[in-house]
Amino acid sequence: MDWDLAHIIYASGAVTVVLAMLFRKGVIIPSLVTTFLLGWAYKGGFGEGIVAGLAAIYNANIMAAKELFSIILLIAFMVGMLNALKELGADRKMIAPIQGVIVNGHMAYWILFGATALLSTAFWPTPAIPLVAAVLIPVALRVGLPPMGIAIAVTLAGQGMALAADALMQVAPALSAKAAGAPQIAEDVWMKSIVLTLVVGGVASVISYARIAKTIKKPVDTSEEQDNLNKEYFGEGEAEAAATLEFMPQKESGTIAAFFAIFTIVAFLLDIVAMSVFDIKGGDAGALIGGTAALIMLVATIARHKGEAFEEIGERLTEGFGFAIKIMGSIIPIAAFFFLGGQEHSVAVFGEGAPGFLFDIVDGIQAYIPSNEFIAAFGVLLVGILCGIDGSGFAGLPITGALAGALSHGTGIDTSMLAAVGQMGSIWSGGGTFIAWSSLVAVAAFVGVSPIELARKNFFPVITGLVVATMLAVLIW
Repeated sequence: MDWDLAHIIYASGAVTVVLAMLFRKGVIIPSLVTTFLLGWAYKGGFGEGIVAGLAAIYNANIMAAKELFSIILLIAFMVGMLNALKELGADRKMIAPIQGVIVNGHMAYWILFGATALLSTAFWPTPAIPLVAAVLIPVALRVGLPPMGIAIAVTLAGQGMALAADALMQVAPALSAKAAGAPQIAEDVWMKSIVLTLVVGGVASVISYARIAKTIKKPVDTSEEQDNLNKEYFGEGEAEAAATLEFMPQKESGTIAAFFAIFTIVAFLLDIVAMSVFDIKGGDAGALIGGTAALIMLVATIARHKGEAFEEIGERLTEGFGFAIKIMGSIIPIAAFFFLGGQEHSVAVFGEGAPGFLFDIVDGIQAYIPSNEFIAAFGVLLVGILCGIDGSGFAGLPITGALAGALSHGTGIDTSMLAAVGQMGSIWSGGGTFIAWSSLVAVAAFVGVSPIELARKNFFPVITGLVVATMLAVLIW
């Protein structure tokens, strides 16, 4: 391993941030300090290094803000839409039919989990989150499922299980197989990844349910006892989450409310149809959902305020952006540091020739993983998790795939098994379920919980699921 000072600083910073998260400490200070030190070490020289370090803090945060702005905008439009619908009372009309099915918080957890998994499998998690947020989350809150329980169910099903398997689009298995130097095994990787992600999702969801079950209360329970229990179990900020989601006063519903309830549901269903018919995926699907939310917000505001809509629409947007920035503001400096682990982002901050610090480190680790099946499988899993730390689950697949191909060469170890295990580690980590600066922030924002706290709650169940799945992979294949 030929690491220079900058690589050592990056590795030390990443370890510090992860340890701080595990010990429930804030991670903004170590992220900012390490970003400064990274700029100082990479440019070298005392005076020039200090200037470069200070510039690195600013430029890295600008880069991270640009990368995350699509999520911020989507959150702002969705929150603005929900506020406009709440003013009309349409939100109550919209969820009335579902209330007959979701009768308590326990059922709400599993219905949210299943619905999110299905929608995310079809359209990927990011565009699926607003659909779930618009229809199911308000119901889950009212039947007693705490906000953190909602966030856990959605992230495990969407950012974890659905994304890691990539059962319909099959982009991830193809990347893993190609990187392993054996594109012909893509179908084998695909089949194994589906089995493994079901194992990880099953284990993680059951453990998480057992941990949050004691906080589930009877429907429409807003007692002081519930608030105190939330504070005790989740922390001071969590007790305010449900209140945060009730953005606007509830109005009595009528004909207009009923119309907008139906209009909203139909609009999002048409989005789903359009995604299928026109093969709209990823960011384009998120743009379709965001644009639909903006249109509904506009029309609902006009219907409610008539001539005053020109001013009120600005209020709805301000509320939306205010909520999005409140959630995302603390994530940007953390993401800024970890994004420097990939070369594309590193070059944007430090200029041409800058390395991808995290991926260089992972490359150095590969040579020290023995060829024993169990050690190899867990080594690939660890590398996948490390690759996911930059908050992009798919970015690590070329490394885990290549490592799977290298370790299986001449040893008889199943290449597709190793590739699928690495795929699990990278996507369950960076996709992400326990990386607070991944797309997990979108779920946290819509539900109104801390992304860092959500990542902490997911960490143990997901790691347990990954360990169990990896052991089964070695034993079965």
